[in-house]
Amino acid sequence: MTKRSVYNSSMNTTIALFVLSALMIGFSIYLTGHYFELKFPTGLESGSLCNLNSYFNCDKTTLSPMSNIAGVPISVFGIVVGALVMLGLFIKNEAYEKTMYFALMINMLGCVVLFFYSLFALGGLCPFCSLYYVVSGIALWMFYKNSEDYKPNFAVLGGFAAVILVAAFITKSTVDKKTENISAVANDLIRQYYALPKLGEPNPPSEYKIATAENAPIQMQIFSDFECPACKALSEVMPQLLLRYGGKINIQYFFYPLDHNCNPSMERPLHQQACRAAYFATCMPAEKFGTLHDEIFHNQERLPDFLDDAIKKNNVAKCVADPATKAKVVSIINAATPFNIRSTPTFLLNGVKIEGVLPPDQLFAIMDEIIKRGGK
Repeated sequence: MTKRSVYNSSMNTTIALFVLSALMIGFSIYLTGHYFELKFPTGLESGSLCNLNSYFNCDKTTLSPMSNIAGVPISVFGIVVGALVMLGLFIKNEAYEKTMYFALMINMLGCVVLFFYSLFALGGLCPFCSLYYVVSGIALWMFYKNSEDYKPNFAVLGGFAAVILVAAFITKSTVDKKTENISAVANDLIRQYYALPKLGEPNPPSEYKIATAENAPIQMQIFSDFECPACKALSEVMPQLLLRYGGKINIQYFFYPLDHNCNPSMERPLHQQACRAAYFATCMPAEKFGTLHDEIFHNQERLPDFLDDAIKKNNVAKCVADPATKAKVVSIINAATPFNIRSTPTFLLNGVKIEGVLPPDQLFAIMDEIIKRGGK
């Protein structure tokens, strides 16, 4: 009796597996590229089609500890698994099929772990990661329906492991090289910075400050959203800036919630707690904003509950609900209009617009050069 085999099934099954494996590779390549763009930016502009809202957001997962293993983005393993599924369609070997079935089961286990980690630990999902989980699940289901045995052939499994190790080694070498080239990239960013136009400063200035210094050579205005994961990453750089440039830097914070409830430029909801967080910050004493800024971002993953508690504790519920508070936040948002703000975080550094989060060393390089040139 002939054993069932996914490789000897109908042409439709073969085509479906080919498409699924291509999607696994495609989604994983995008996620790997996103990882490198976020960890090792090479320009002063950024943007991602993967950040749909505060819940479906790639930055949140990319910035999490589970995004990589020893510096190797886990999406690389998705590329390898997709490629191995596709390769099997041409090899059509029984030992390979059983081992691939087993590998897809392990892959699916990893997908389930990452799904629940994102869902409960991070409070959101990465859209492209989720798509990878779905197509991986469908591929595994097709093996379940069309293959009889999932006991791996250890020689083939060893081959799979070797491929994974080679891919991990190549990627780790790339990561190490990019890390070593941070100074070279920083020099290029300095060149890019001084080639960009100076757009001036927002008018009126913001009363919400993270750092204040008279005649500071470094002037920074941040357009940010308390519910934006990348904004949280930038907020975590602030203590380093204050330590390194204390007395030489002014940092103003401008509310720019990606939420249609208060942002006139937003046509749909994205970060649905962001306006409320801005209202709360507006209702608190401006001189305490630096501490409040850190506290809100520290509690970003439980923002609704944090705001409920903080508003009640500080007895500012009426202020938060007051239309005048919303009007004040809207006026601060409107200060961004001349600068064509498209995403958060975006900041002005001595009048030059920079989008996204730069690694501290790259930001330091630009700021050191500004000080060297006397604030120019």
